[in-house]
Amino acid sequence: MKCFLFSVAASLAFLLTLDSAAAEVSGRQLKLLTPDRWLPELPLLVRLEVWDASGHRDWSLWDADATLTSTTPGVTLSTNRIILRNGLGSALVSVAGSGDFNLIATLGALQTNRLIRSATNIPVRAVGGILPGGSTIWSGVILVTNDVIVPLGHTLMIESNTIVLLNGVTNGSVANDISVNGSIAALGTEQHPITITCAEPDLRYRWGQIRHNNAQDSIYRHTTITRGGRSTGEGHTGTAPVIRAVGARIIFESCNITDHAEWSKASPEFGQPGKILQSSLGSDITFDDCLLARSRMGPEVAGTTLLVTNSHIVEMYGTNDSDGLFLDADQIGPITISGTVLAEGEDDGIDTFAALFTVEDSIIRDWRNPFEDTKAISMEGGEARIDHCLIVDNVLGVSGKGNNAVTVRVHINQSTILSQNYAVGATNKSGTTPFIDYRITNSVIRGQSDSVFTQYNPADIHVYYCNMGEPWAGVNCTFSDPMFVDAPAHNYFPQPYSPLIDAGDPSPPRDSDGSARDVGYCAFSVPAPTLGTPRRMGNGDFTLSLNAYPNRNYAVESSLNLQTWNPLTTVLQTNASTVVSDSTATNSALRFYRAKLVTTP
Repeated sequence: MKCFLFSVAASLAFLLTLDSAAAEVSGRQLKLLTPDRWLPELPLLVRLEVWDASGHRDWSLWDADATLTSTTPGVTLSTNRIILRNGLGSALVSVAGSGDFNLIATLGALQTNRLIRSATNIPVRAVGGILPGGSTIWSGVILVTNDVIVPLGHTLMIESNTIVLLNGVTNGSVANDISVNGSIAALGTEQHPITITCAEPDLRYRWGQIRHNNAQDSIYRHTTITRGGRSTGEGHTGTAPVIRAVGARIIFESCNITDHAEWSKASPEFGQPGKILQSSLGSDITFDDCLLARSRMGPEVAGTTLLVTNSHIVEMYGTNDSDGLFLDADQIGPITISGTVLAEGEDDGIDTFAALFTVEDSIIRDWRNPFEDTKAISMEGGEARIDHCLIVDNVLGVSGKGNNAVTVRVHINQSTILSQNYAVGATNKSGTTPFIDYRITNSVIRGQSDSVFTQYNPADIHVYYCNMGEPWAGVNCTFSDPMFVDAPAHNYFPQPYSPLIDAGDPSPPRDSDGSARDVGYCAFSVPAPTLGTPRRMGNGDFTLSLNAYPNRNYAVESSLNLQTWNPLTTVLQTNASTVVSDSTATNSALRFYRAKLVTTP
């Protein structure tokens, strides 16, 4: 909360300001997540996060470049750079040298470090074949020398701090797999995570996949899975999923599933071989606090219940269908993406076919291929609910595609969609007489070429209480400059007196300050009120001006000692300045005043 104090002693006035904004910026801190153990030359996944003063990942840090160093003599890193998007980034780092070493991450004035211990003194246990008995425990360093089968009724428990190595190959579709009919419980911790990766240091090698086939429930917690994908290609991309779920329920908590495809365009295997996951036939998949990165594409789901929360899906590259998510039809339960960043790839952020899904409280950005009309969200059939999302810096925003009389329904609320071409569109893919219905409320819809584009009936795009980049038939819409604080720097908060402020649907719910809803993803941050210099009137009363943003309620309080505060008045500010009188201050030698924003009951 921001508030201002006014002190009146005799006839003197002093203004004190309490403002938390500077403290919030200075309250940023780094969080470095790595394995606790390492093996010489073997690449390890380094994840770096920036947290704000409130203890959340700092999405306002749009792009950042951090450096990695080690002060340990004889230890060198294959890269010293991590690129962060919206407060999170990662890199696969090969380390040369020996012994324990200290890894240091630096971002501007922020710095943190982590001691990573050598695992060379830990015996390597070779495994393969069908696991016997009712349960198996893996710990230390495990080398999978041939396919491992977890039979029905069997639980494979992987303890924290375990390194699982699978022998890999440089080409083809046959490599060591883990086939699961029973259950896996990979129970890492933040300080002692589990690593599942390729046994060969050479980055051209990949192992196969973990296949849950009509299996019992499994969980992966604080587990990093890298460098897989040498398996049979299948699904939408025709490439191998590193995690394959067929009629299985799997929960991933605080996991990293990364680096399953070559993403350097100089490589002949660019975009190959592996994608993150494919699921089907009644599967139930959850990703919470996960990083999915640098693979052929993100999860591809069909016939699946899917929940993605508090996660990052980034850097998907390939010649085609390098989507962040591909949502196919026939789901058995809801598909929800919440509190998630989908950033950067060469096809669509979310590509769908006849799926019913919700995207909320999320950022979808930088899905740009200069040779294709890549989209933040692409829909062919089905229904989407897009609520409180920031969708920017994509070639196209949200696109409904008509195909053989299919119906597409799109509900967009409290979102900001800014794109290189159109922001929302209804386009003909094939067939005739499709029905593409948009219901857009409380949103900013602007494209550099078109805000709205349709090849069908414009009357099917219904717009209410929106700010549009071009005239469009709607209800209570505005078309003037939204007056963002700094759009080129990705600050989409409205400036004072922006047409977005209080311009949303006046019906409940209202904004947190009690005013009518603002339009767009970022709500207006009301400036703190100020109090003018008090004046003693002839009767001994004091009057002072309350200077505050209009259409808000402000409480003015008084005190004799800065300990006990008494209500003086509550003002509904209708102008920039209002005169407030204090008739209880007659001939008072000492008086303090403060004003603060209050919400409407």
